[in-house]
Amino acid sequence: MDNYHLSILKREAVGNESYLRNKILFAVTVCTVMLDGYLRSNNPVLRNELMPNTPVLVNALIFTISILLIFAVHEYGHRYIAVKRGIDASQPYFIPAPPGMGGTLGAIISQREPPVNRDALFDLGLSGPVSGFIATALIAIVGISLSFIVPTAQVNQWMFDYPEIRFQIMPMPFIMDAIASVIKPTASTEVLIMHPVAFATWVGCIVTFINLIPSWQLDGGHIIRSLVGRESHKIVSIAGVFLLIISGYVVMGVVVAFFMMRQGTESIEPLDDLSALSTSRKFGLLIYVAVMLLSLVALLPV
Repeated sequence: MDNYHLSILKREAVGNESYLRNKILFAVTVCTVMLDGYLRSNNPVLRNELMPNTPVLVNALIFTISILLIFAVHEYGHRYIAVKRGIDASQPYFIPAPPGMGGTLGAIISQREPPVNRDALFDLGLSGPVSGFIATALIAIVGISLSFIVPTAQVNQWMFDYPEIRFQIMPMPFIMDAIASVIKPTASTEVLIMHPVAFATWVGCIVTFINLIPSWQLDGGHIIRSLVGRESHKIVSIAGVFLLIISGYVVMGVVVAFFMMRQGTESIEPLDDLSALSTSRKFGLLIYVAVMLLSLVALLPV
């Protein structure tokens, strides 16, 4: 006879939330993203050559709106499913960061209770990345439309004229490559210089890809945990760390490995962990793989 166990969890009472912490973190994140956007838009090539009639603050503002909108849509995708599934979840907590990679590390929501079953865990994990990916793709259309096609010879001249500027070839995710090939195709003697809004979508793709890594409590970890179960997911979590590293995200791989060593590889455990993932969700794994591949920004050759 099979052995089953029943877990009885105490549900903590939650009073009226003030959301003060959420508001403070959001305000700080707006400032750090705005600063990042200002420094990025104050590039003399953009300021003097490509967009001489556009104030730097305007570019910084639309960059800020773009990147925060991507992360907000991602988190509210999670929250929508949480509310629909009857899971008590917080409002998003935005995470500020120093200028350099967009001024933010994204946002998170806090769950106060586990999902009912594996289907609910799958829905919870996939909803955020898919929502964020759709927002990223739509904003990418705008950002690439605003970007600039410049002859390579002109870029070489700017490298001479502005030695303080570091010109860098950016590895593009497949989704942005596909959009650019339709909206702004370039010849072999031309390069595409990204508008700040396009850079916001580049950051959005990175965050989506990292979140879909099948490790620990990342969104991809929830998705794969719902498919393979607790024990098998431990092995997949370790493989996910190696996937991060070989894709060029060495620091992120180390961070995830650190938390896995401290907290274990476990994702969220659903209340019903015996019922298998439904067939419709198994087909939904195709969406998971597609979004992950389309969002991949390989910082190292793979």
